[in-house]
Amino acid sequence: MTRYLSTPLRSLVAVIAFLITAFPAMAAESEITIQNTAVQRMLSEQIFVDRGKYFLMRHSDCQFAYLRAPTVAIGGGRVIIETRLVGQLAMAVSDGCAGTRDAFDVTISGRPYFSGESLGLTDIRLDNVSNEIYRVLLQQFLDLTLSEALAFNLREGLQQAIAAQKASYEVTVNKISVSKLTAENNQIQARLSFALSAR
Repeated sequence: MTRYLSTPLRSLVAVIAFLITAFPAMAAESEITIQNTAVQRMLSEQIFVDRGKYFLMRHSDCQFAYLRAPTVAIGGGRVIIETRLVGQLAMAVSDGCAGTRDAFDVTISGRPYFSGESLGLTDIRLDNVSNEIYRVLLQQFLDLTLSEALAFNLREGLQQAIAAQKASYEVTVNKISVSKLTAENNQIQARLSFALSAR
């Protein structure tokens, strides 16, 4: 599924796009830096959209589970997401719910990758979950939601940003490659090379 750059990343790309359109006949090389705060805003804008929560299951009086308040750090070659799980997996009884509410911290991490034209996270794993009963719900979140939300097509995103500059000629990003990708000091850095054409 093709993903486009979210608002926090689009502003980073716009600077690169401006430089590219100034020299359309040349291949362009640049470096893009994505801060941990941009990744955190991506999570808030694309996943934690229900008053800052993401529900792992349908909500009922006695059974619910959601994640809230994600924070992001980047280091050791990985993107590390800390979030709080609040849940209750109880049975309904005549006078209420038979069970207790749970609340604990969850640590998730993934390794940035570039493949084809896509930049995203791979090797996404649960590094810390103190109540194993929620592991299946969390694994579904990792496999189906998180990996998709944090993946996007760099070439198409840059193409959109270039088109937004509204130059008198049309610039096409024919291909894009990443020669270096690091995840340290709370930032992802990618060294990019572009093949461009103009008409």
